[in-house]
Amino acid sequence: MYKILVVDDDKLIRWSLREIFAQEGYEVDTVATTKDALSRASNDAYHLIFADIEIDEEIGLDMLKEVNKIQPSTKIVILSAHPKYQIEPQLSTLNVFSVVEKPFNAEQMKTLVKEALD
Repeated sequence: MYKILVVDDDKLIRWSLREIFAQEGYEVDTVATTKDALSRASNDAYHLIFADIEIDEEIGLDMLKEVNKIQPSTKIVILSAHPKYQIEPQLSTLNVFSVVEKPFNAEQMKTLVKEALD
């Protein structure tokens, strides 16, 4: 079974993504902080991580660089309220599969997960 980690400080986004992915048969963990994300990534292997890059006062990109060291084969999907073109230049050192601009829809996320895990 594929395992997905969702990292976002927005409770509704965490809940929504958990519901969407669980209905598709994936095992889903959610966390609200970069510290919790690093802890999970240190203890569990994930196939895919969905992460906001602005989590309260924390820098999600720094967390993702650490996760990339711990789990270099894990694919990352960035969730952001900013346009892709503003974010992509910062991502060259990460294993980023895609950047998704908020708001997103369920079908878009289902398709993205299938593409990432195939």
